[in-house]
Amino acid sequence: MKIYSKIIDGKIIIKRADEIVVKGNGSQTFNPTESMILADGWTEYVAPVYEPTLEDVKQGKIDEILAYDSSEAVNEFSIGGVPMWLDKATRAGLMLRFQAEQAKATAEDNETPMTTLWSNGQSYTLPLQTAQQILIALELYASACYDNTQSHIAEVQKMESKEAVEAYDYTGGYPEKLSF
Repeated sequence: MKIYSKIIDGKIIIKRADEIVVKGNGSQTFNPTESMILADGWTEYVAPVYEPTLEDVKQGKIDEILAYDSSEAVNEFSIGGVPMWLDKATRAGLMLRFQAEQAKATAEDNETPMTTLWSNGQSYTLPLQTAQQILIALELYASACYDNTQSHIAEVQKMESKEAVEAYDYTGGYPEKLSF
């Protein structure tokens, strides 16, 4: 269905053809023909095409980079072949927990203290020292991923054409996922 526009009382009015009522000579015509609509001062409306700016395209690409950084393509490691992820807050909390468990084990002269990691309702009991090493490796991995993501964002921000931004591949440079 065609759409028409007309300036009425200083405002642009936009209507579908079946919504226009042509008035004249004391009568009203509902469902007027196209020639009647045009004779009444309406013009065919062509919606403006939105052309994103370079900044719009850059922001879109940065949003894609951040989504990729938050996806399982980056945020994942495995223990015994089971994929999982521990977010930054969880890693910080575990670091405190492990320090407390280590202090308790030292005070009790416990030679092989154990701890438990949880992911998706599954528990993993392992030596505390192993858990600490996993957490340290995971923190270094996450830091390297963060640095790579920020590097991609910086590259996009420097670009001067929409075509370059659209073609930019942000999936490279991430470290290999950890497996324990």
